[in-house]
Amino acid sequence: MKKIIALFAVIALSTGIGFAQKQQKKEKKQEVIEFTLNEEICQNCKRKIDNNIAFEKGVTGITYGKDGSTVQIRYRADRTDPEKLQLAFEKVKLEVVEAKPIEQPVKKK
Repeated sequence: MKKIIALFAVIALSTGIGFAQKQQKKEKKQEVIEFTLNEEICQNCKRKIDNNIAFEKGVTGITYGKDGSTVQIRYRADRTDPEKLQLAFEKVKLEVVEAKPIEQPVKKK
């Protein structure tokens, strides 16, 4: 009987130590891509982009360039990719001329 109680105590202590370990969070890698459109972005185009592209899976932010024909999209690399984003532009009848990734500074921890 004492052996069984000792066995259960060892099992309980060893599983308690296993659950006490801190689990590492997966790093959500964010990337930025800049799309150059074939025309200048008007208010109607901005509305289309904000109402459709912003709700694509993985998109976390949209900024418009100062030149009037570029859109920078911040997205999670594990949820979407540039090809899917370009298809989203085609769905709203906006033609993409060029898509280039933007380098982000590395964050120090």
